[in-house]
Amino acid sequence: MRALFALLAVLGLAGIVFGVITIIQGAQREPFSYENYGGPGAIIGGLMLMALGLYLLSVWPRIEPRSRGVNHH
Repeated sequence: MRALFALLAVLGLAGIVFGVITIIQGAQREPFSYENYGGPGAIIGGLMLMALGLYLLSVWPRIEPRSRGVNHH
């Protein structure tokens, strides 16, 4: 599960990067007063995914390897 949470955080980071790229490309084509070209939504979604993935990654318990020959009852 921890790998899934790390993947969520990476996908969130990718969403932030794509949102910034979209804003930069949109700002070059349109006057900056027109901001409806989709960048802020990707950034907000990416921030949420990254925050959720990092939070779950931090609170999910790690699986510790069992020591051989020791019986914990």
